[in-house]
Amino acid sequence: MEVSVIIPMYDEEENVIKTLQEVKNVLELYDQYQILAVDDGSSDNTLKLLNEYASKNPEIKVLKHPVNMGMGKALRTGFEEAEGDVVITLDADLSYDPNYIPLLVQTLQEENLDLVIGSQYMEGGKTEDIPFLRLFVSKMANRIVGYAMSDNISTVTGILRAYRKEVLDSIELESTGTEINPEILSKSIALGFKIKEIPVTLKGRELGESKVQFRSTTISHLFLTFYEKPMILFGFVGLFLCFIGIISAIYLFYLYLIGQLDPTRPLMIFMVLMIISGIQIIIFGFVSTQISLLRREIYIVQKENKLLRKKLK
Repeated sequence: MEVSVIIPMYDEEENVIKTLQEVKNVLELYDQYQILAVDDGSSDNTLKLLNEYASKNPEIKVLKHPVNMGMGKALRTGFEEAEGDVVITLDADLSYDPNYIPLLVQTLQEENLDLVIGSQYMEGGKTEDIPFLRLFVSKMANRIVGYAMSDNISTVTGILRAYRKEVLDSIELESTGTEINPEILSKSIALGFKIKEIPVTLKGRELGESKVQFRSTTISHLFLTFYEKPMILFGFVGLFLCFIGIISAIYLFYLYLIGQLDPTRPLMIFMVLMIISGIQIIIFGFVSTQISLLRREIYIVQKENKLLRKKLK
């Protein structure tokens, strides 16, 4: 069995050598392994340090983007070059201890799974030294997106994962940012792959600065939630409009009872518009939900096409 570890890096000069050395030490228990370090257009000495270290360690392969293209694109670049039977994804700042790698691989193999997630938010998992704002945003994003997914997964945005290569070969990925992690989960669930979480500890970075953009990350995760369960958005908006319409109707009925109702008042038209609009939006939500259920068939077709392209190469 060969293990491939993909590490996206962007302006991580403080962590390059330490991260590569610790990951390499862990992987030496396997007969075959490779480390794919993806420099995502760094503006510091990250690429220089990667090349210097890789020149003395042939099991390390450096991949480069000319400009910063995002974590999702970096992971996709790594997936395309990965040769291992099992593919691990890991942060460059060692927020997750590389010593979890053997546990991920062992769980994947022994339980015949397709994807294993290192989860800090499941029972038994924990976080240490994480800034309050980052932890709050992360928890909220995982709770919201996790609610939209059918497998009740606690940590949907985390990068610490082990994949069977067949999973990645079967999925057409589109994301360029951090939303790639929930995208992979969504499509894996739709295709029926077996997924499990194991408890891990997420620690705050010791060196360098976090590259996570809280605002864009939150917005992208909200969009993914509505994409997974459109009724969350349309149902809420539709019910809210209906509620406003009903309140208006009650008020108009009250005016009728006291003899002050004027049918020509704008409130009459407003009430009718609110109720009709609310019902229409709810109906649109039901239609969107049915359309979202058809995505599984689309993913199956994409899987077959992707596997066919690989055979023809």
